[in-house]
Amino acid sequence: MKVKKRIIALSAGLLAVMLFSFLYVMIVGSHYSLNTFIKCEDKRIPEDIKVIIENKNVLKKSDIRTDKGMLYVDFDAVSMGESKVKITYTHEGKKNTADNFSLKVNIFNTIIDSTGGMISFNGYRAIIHAIIFQLVFTEVIMLWMYIDYRRKGKFSYAMIACGGISIYNFILIAYIAFCNFTVSVFSFTFFLMIISSAGMIMLVLLAPIMMMLSVLIAISNIWLIRNEGFSLMNMLGIAFAALWFGGALLTIGTFFFNFISNIPFYKEMMIPLIYIVGYIECMFISTVACSYLATKYKVPYDRDYIIILGCAIRKDGTPTPLLKNRIDRAVEFEKKQFEKTGKHAVFVTSGGQGSDEVVSEAEAMENYLLSIGIPKKQILREDKSVNTFENMKFSKNLIMNNSYNFENQKIAFSTTNYHVFRGYVLVKKNDFEAKGISAKTKQYFFPNAFIREFIGMLVDKKWKHIVFIALTVIFFVLLSWLI
Repeated sequence: MKVKKRIIALSAGLLAVMLFSFLYVMIVGSHYSLNTFIKCEDKRIPEDIKVIIENKNVLKKSDIRTDKGMLYVDFDAVSMGESKVKITYTHEGKKNTADNFSLKVNIFNTIIDSTGGMISFNGYRAIIHAIIFQLVFTEVIMLWMYIDYRRKGKFSYAMIACGGISIYNFILIAYIAFCNFTVSVFSFTFFLMIISSAGMIMLVLLAPIMMMLSVLIAISNIWLIRNEGFSLMNMLGIAFAALWFGGALLTIGTFFFNFISNIPFYKEMMIPLIYIVGYIECMFISTVACSYLATKYKVPYDRDYIIILGCAIRKDGTPTPLLKNRIDRAVEFEKKQFEKTGKHAVFVTSGGQGSDEVVSEAEAMENYLLSIGIPKKQILREDKSVNTFENMKFSKNLIMNNSYNFENQKIAFSTTNYHVFRGYVLVKKNDFEAKGISAKTKQYFFPNAFIREFIGMLVDKKWKHIVFIALTVIFFVLLSWLI
């Protein structure tokens, strides 16, 4: 409920800021102060100055003044339309003509200055501040939600999204703030150009991180293949690393090629592509961070049930070292819980019988638990599941049948560290809550897990990502027409 409230607050805040800035521009936009770029020494207006308005049905002159050594002409809107404005004046006995200025009044009675392709209007700074506020407000909400997910141990694709958006937003805010403090933003178009270039800055900043991750993923997958044998799944990390490393170089290289040659394709396609790639990179970095943090979460010592997730067993029906680590970690946690609180937890051994297995994984785990002194009354066997989703689903049903009030039961699941985040995702898909207990194993298993969760996140939230990408493309196509 709290998450929904924050999303509602974020949406309402963004809508309110957009509405306020739009109304503000409508109120003040009918008046416009045109910077003629004519220098005025000692605040004296040049001699014989004339302001020639091509279409007086559109604009009218209200004042001529100086400000900070420059000459300004103030206009008021009359009606919708376009008009050229020409300014002539005499300076030191010499007649001069300022550049022709292009002004128009839109349907909202706002005067738009499009001289030289640089769009400006009265109140444009309010829109700039509104955009910056929206980015900052979004950053605060996303970070708040991310920290809350981490603190409560609610690891999910939503947490990945919050982390990715936070990284994405932070880079944009930092770059825009830097430009606003170091460069004079003299038009709305110039601000849009800053936003356009922010995407490239994002890629440049993220490139070293992504390339380093790509190299580490490739190395760990080679290590994985050497120790575990060749398979298409074990090649996943190498393929991803090569694709991403090459893609990063190609994207950055293409950007600079188009920038130098000034090909229109750059403005229409490369900028949205850069932002999309930057967004995906942020999501991948967040996936790595969330997957790692899931293994470090300290599960409270108040559990009623501990689900032990099964995996392949030996031919003689005994647990493999990987499965034994999961069992031992669950037992270690339960013993420490009893020492601290005096409360025992029930073990749920979860895993069906494969075609090449003499007994079910659940039975193999139960036998091992009995052999190390765990009483049978403290064990529930779930031996029908064939994958992790069913592990969670059937274990939930078993616990519901074994308890009077399932909603109040505190549940944990024990699995290998690289598999913990996947467990959280599948717990959520089965509509209950459980905390992950992490059992250690070889580090080279992690990269493929990162990639799997990253792909899973993209697929699971595909429509949200598609909407974001579509809006990004539309925004920058419209932007290219403006700048």
